[in-house]
Amino acid sequence: MLMANTNIDELSKSLETLYLDGKFDKAVDLLLESKNQLTAVDFHYNLGTVYSKMGEFGPGRYHLELAMKKGYVGSDILNNLAFVKSKLQGIDLSFSQNMSDKLLSFLSQYPVSYAISITLVLMLISLLLFKFKKVGSKLVLGALLVLSLSPVISHQLLLSGKSFAVNIKEMKIYEGPSSVYDVRVTIPGGSKFILGKSDGDWFYIDHPLDLTGWVKKEDIGIL
Repeated sequence: MLMANTNIDELSKSLETLYLDGKFDKAVDLLLESKNQLTAVDFHYNLGTVYSKMGEFGPGRYHLELAMKKGYVGSDILNNLAFVKSKLQGIDLSFSQNMSDKLLSFLSQYPVSYAISITLVLMLISLLLFKFKKVGSKLVLGALLVLSLSPVISHQLLLSGKSFAVNIKEMKIYEGPSSVYDVRVTIPGGSKFILGKSDGDWFYIDHPLDLTGWVKKEDIGIL
């Protein structure tokens, strides 16, 4: 896994040296101490990368997901997330066999800015087709422009009101909002899911459907 591209300065060189020397604990400490000197994307990406390299897949996944939420989408972060998910024993929103879970998982990987960019490209293509008379009428052009809005509309409609989270450590899912209830399942740190209702310091998992149940607030990181 690779570190994110940060400014070539003393801090980034120190982080790179610690990372390459395998001194991951010290790299984490330095990142936490230097948070205010880094952009949010660089901080979360690098911290997630180091945690994942240490085998701490819960905080690793959490910080990588935050970096993506803040707008960073690249092959390096996608590869790092794929590495983390490969360690989850098939327990994750992205591994669900339910089609709605799969769609929500796919859309949640990309920030709304990504959907906006796709929409703008589609609109530009539609206008160019009309300009060069590949589209014969304004009515057809209007239909194409409306269809071009589908990435943004789909992203907003399907994810509106959805609260995603990652469990920071191994976590028990209970049948009710208290530890007096039976445990439905125990899942490894780093699994991603969608939260629903809450009850005090407890949250209910809505998706994936295989993991519905109640979890402690202290065990999760909300994205």
